[in-house]
Amino acid sequence: MNPGRKWICAVVALLAGNILATVVLITLAHHGASRVLPDYYQRAVHYEDAIDQADRNHTLAWHVAVTVQDGTAVVTATDRLGQPVEHASVHLAGFERSATARTINSELVASRAGEYRAPVAGAGWLDLAVTIDRGTDHYVHQLALESLGAR
Repeated sequence: MNPGRKWICAVVALLAGNILATVVLITLAHHGASRVLPDYYQRAVHYEDAIDQADRNHTLAWHVAVTVQDGTAVVTATDRLGQPVEHASVHLAGFERSATARTINSELVASRAGEYRAPVAGAGWLDLAVTIDRGTDHYVHQLALESLGAR
């Protein structure tokens, strides 16, 4: 085979490999559930609302910690003086980063001063928003964390 034909065959083989890889990637991309984040458009439209909420959070200066372990979400909240945030309505919303993209939507129950709990099934990475309302105060804490699930 002359050198010119070898180069032509090499280019054709590279193009064929590229087409094959593209077909495989398209097939894999369409296999399984959608990977689109829930409410991504609405969150983008209301981006300025998130900035305003961040200012309100900064003014309140609450400290909020969230853990999810053994199937239970625990939220602890303290105010700027380190006192527990009591008598509040605490809501947990979000979704699981998985093929199922299971949504989470729970009202938490006070278990002691400044601590609130709710069952949350599943394991893996979670994108969550904790909303705490007490009187006229409204605090929203967004985070991503890994749940170890029930053992």
